[in-house]
Amino acid sequence: MTLRTTVILTISLVAGSVVGGLTYVSGENVPKSLLAGLATVPAGVAFLHSIIQAGAARGGEGEA
Repeated sequence: MTLRTTVILTISLVAGSVVGGLTYVSGENVPKSLLAGLATVPAGVAFLHSIIQAGAARGGEGEA
């Protein structure tokens, strides 16, 4: 697994956890909170995939 993939998945999982936790704190029950958090993860992956470019698209890692 590449560093880019790890970063994207980690940030998406953290975002899903935050959304699920905030949904629960706002007064919803646990199943609704889990669904909100789980729905956030693939949306976060898609969003982060579009804004974090791969190394080959930038011309390699050695360039500034």
